[in-house]
Amino acid sequence: MRAVARQLKRGVVDLYWTFRGPCIRVPAIPANPRSVLFVCKGNICRSPFAEHLASNLQRQGRTPEIKFGSAGLHVSKPLSSPEHAIQVARSFGVDLERHRSQSMSLELVESYDMIIAMEAWQYAELRSSYDQHQEKLFLLPLLDSNGPGKERGYAAFNIQDPYGGPAGAFEKCFERISQCVEKWFESIGR
Repeated sequence: MRAVARQLKRGVVDLYWTFRGPCIRVPAIPANPRSVLFVCKGNICRSPFAEHLASNLQRQGRTPEIKFGSAGLHVSKPLSSPEHAIQVARSFGVDLERHRSQSMSLELVESYDMIIAMEAWQYAELRSSYDQHQEKLFLLPLLDSNGPGKERGYAAFNIQDPYGGPAGAFEKCFERISQCVEKWFESIGR
């Protein structure tokens, strides 16, 4: 019975995002950003993974010099990444061992060219909190140069938080972030 209820709920959520998602608008991607800040809820899984992955890709010569950072919208104190995140990130060549979360601030917004959120609610919160910086605010799944790609419904417009889940949830999340960051790297500087 619970499985049926879960499947029904997932269907309703996906149906909602089928109609809601295409209404989300992000500004044009700057051709040559000098700095990029990735943002998620707590800055312990998704945004630090994106930050370090992007830094690794840059070191491989994939972009000109760009400063990467990460922050969280709801950070009460500096925390390290959970063990599942550290282990799975390592399989992607990303080291989260020494990461400590930091809170989002106006100072950070003003010091970065692009602010990239993982989920639509985070993008909306950023837009509401930093309305004078709308041109800097982006939603990572929409930066995939092919659009949302193979993802449908909720997953096309949101990168789900794996926190508290099994290693498989982190693998799926980090794979999606990798796909979006790679596509974004292909699109900048064109």
